[in-house]
Amino acid sequence: MIRHCITILLALCAAPAGAHHSYADFDTETRFVLSGTLTDVQWTNPHILLFVSDGQRTWRVEWVTITGAHVTAVSREQFTPGEAITLVGSRHRNAAVPVVARVQQINLPDDNWHWEPTRRSTP
Repeated sequence: MIRHCITILLALCAAPAGAHHSYADFDTETRFVLSGTLTDVQWTNPHILLFVSDGQRTWRVEWVTITGAHVTAVSREQFTPGEAITLVGSRHRNAAVPVVARVQQINLPDDNWHWEPTRRSTP
């Protein structure tokens, strides 16, 4: 009985960790392009958060981890609030929720800077 309770407890504790990487709430089949102004950058774990205003509302963009950014030679200093940004990712299935995840591209046109997960950033 104790073994059974421990197994259930471990399974319940592991569930939130697995759910964190679920994209069930996002439309992963449709490419969503967001263009606007970068308003804030939060260089935090588990994901770097970019906040982008499209002129009507501010979107929260859940990007890579800090380790993932460093692997592709990206630093926090490359992002300046107030600059133009265009990115491609998956938007939340609920149109009222301004959140983007699974970012596939980021462009900072003023800096001539581009990022994709499969390649290093270019200056």
